[in-house]
Amino acid sequence: MKRILIAIVLLGMCTTGLKAQEITSFPGMWGETFYQDKTKLSWKEIDAIMKESQVAEMHWQKSKKQAVGGLVFGAANFGASIWLLSNLDKNEPLTAPAIAAAGSGLIGAIFFHASMKNKKTAILEYNDALGKKTSYRLVPTSNQNGIGLALKF
Repeated sequence: MKRILIAIVLLGMCTTGLKAQEITSFPGMWGETFYQDKTKLSWKEIDAIMKESQVAEMHWQKSKKQAVGGLVFGAANFGASIWLLSNLDKNEPLTAPAIAAAGSGLIGAIFFHASMKNKKTAILEYNDALGKKTSYRLVPTSNQNGIGLALKF
């Protein structure tokens, strides 16, 4: 009886200490930086972590595609701005380059905003999924000691 009680107490202590770590993001000069507790995550690590939850991965992939769209329109905005400055120096009409610069800048900003929103949603979905999962499960096992249940982490 004493052994059973000790086993239950130890099992309880082990399972209460097991919890996956949430991800936090902070804005930085060159984009967002991601942390898991005090550990800074690289983009490769955050990509691998997001694959653990299907919903988070869907939002994360969508965010990456929108960021590429934002970069494309950002490059178009850069080109249109150069075109505008070139026409300004040559005293040529500025209507077409101004419209191109304003339009590509606006569309690029919309893409980047949507990308940031989906990143935030992906992180929140991942963190929310952590609370719903247990970090252990019981699996049937057999070995030289007999048949029973094993706690798998």
